[in-house]
Amino acid sequence: MRKLLLSLLFYFLILNLSGCGYHTYPICNIPQILQTLIIDTTDPYGPLATAVYEELRFHNVNIIDTSTNNKNIASLHLQAETLNRDTIATFPNGKASEYLIMMNIYAEVIIPNKGIYPITSRVSRSFFYHPNAALANDTEQNIIIHDMRKQAIENLIRQLTTLDIVEKNRLI
Repeated sequence: MRKLLLSLLFYFLILNLSGCGYHTYPICNIPQILQTLIIDTTDPYGPLATAVYEELRFHNVNIIDTSTNNKNIASLHLQAETLNRDTIATFPNGKASEYLIMMNIYAEVIIPNKGIYPITSRVSRSFFYHPNAALANDTEQNIIIHDMRKQAIENLIRQLTTLDIVEKNRLI
């Protein structure tokens, strides 16, 4: 009886979740041509490349070593990550009290026999500077930059899904 009750509860839960449109996290459908990628970067162990590797693996993309000479595999070239900091507000004594941190990530996708597709991701956040807590400011800024990098890479991955549309439009 207990087994029957648990199985009915399980089936009811499955029916309820599938009926309400609930889906697991990887919402982005990476095009088939980009399911296997070569990542080309100047700093393969840097924070940008590491975060890109993690996000692509999360979306079930096969990453191939750059030493392979297969000319039919698409590649993602990570060009640059820029970080700018502009003053938004100042204290009465003239020192900066709030900054706007802007991160830009530039990359391009090279699809053999199709072309080169540049993609850019921009993210910005505000940061309050407390002059009496210099160490806390540095730690907070590092956390903000880490979160911005993660969000910018998620934006890049979303832009990879639009390349399928661009590819179909080029064939017409």
